[in-house]
Amino acid sequence: MNERLFARLQARLATEPVVLASVLETRGATPRKGGSRMLIGAGGSEGSIGGGMAEAQVIAAANALLQDAGRSALVEIDLTGRQGAAGICGGHMRIGLRRWQGADDRLRVASIAGTLAAGNSITLGSDDLGSSEPQTIEPQTIRPDPRLLIVGAGHCGLALHDLANTLDFDVWVHDERSDELAKFDRATRLSGPVDLLRSALDTPREVFAVLLNRDFRCDIAALRTLCQQPPRFIGMMGSARRIGEVRAALPEHAAALAGLRAPVGIDIGAQTPHEIAISILAEIIQLRYAADR
Repeated sequence: MNERLFARLQARLATEPVVLASVLETRGATPRKGGSRMLIGAGGSEGSIGGGMAEAQVIAAANALLQDAGRSALVEIDLTGRQGAAGICGGHMRIGLRRWQGADDRLRVASIAGTLAAGNSITLGSDDLGSSEPQTIEPQTIRPDPRLLIVGAGHCGLALHDLANTLDFDVWVHDERSDELAKFDRATRLSGPVDLLRSALDTPREVFAVLLNRDFRCDIAALRTLCQQPPRFIGMMGSARRIGEVRAALPEHAAALAGLRAPVGIDIGAQTPHEIAISILAEIIQLRYAADR
């Protein structure tokens, strides 16, 4: 979310002032948690801090900040269901608003966006988040989008590419068949031998690799390369027999393959390529946010 959001903030600052709204703190049940963000400006809003009346209050406060040419504000959102509350979830949200405009702000946003685009994390301070008083706001370290490495440019690989691009992933795809890669127009494409997979792993980003190859020999070749620099996640499609054959062919990499997710995807009874892609993304998203729950 953050990488694309700050890239959009950088682009919009060329033509208009924009308010960045960040969820700073939450208590109890809330629609979004700390670190959620959205942009508000004359060109409309992007992202979300939870929707509903709570988000409407934030947009109204952001528009007031834009009209008054103020720099920052804090918005308290009551979701307890009491008189005047913005919802009945039962919790409370604190939102920081920061108005971005001018040469200095453009330089700061370019630095944030560039750091994330390079695959590195960066810490947002109180001034970035909506307060000139450091003691009132805890800094937030934001991470770049993780990389989704799709190995195999078949129907399931294309479906995974299509859906992953609606989410927050840096999508790469590899296949030895260059003609099959033409459809993957929103990904970094690697055409050639499996050794090219090393370039996808050479990044500070978290990498989630999914093998959707046409035959198990391609799986074996790809895993030999991936196991030399194991990504956070390796998933592989296939039957129990195929998975067993692949594991048996790689005894020297048994330790690296101990966490292999195969068959990949949450069991939802998926049949079509896009259903299979949904099951795979659900498993990756579950793992991605496991530490935050």
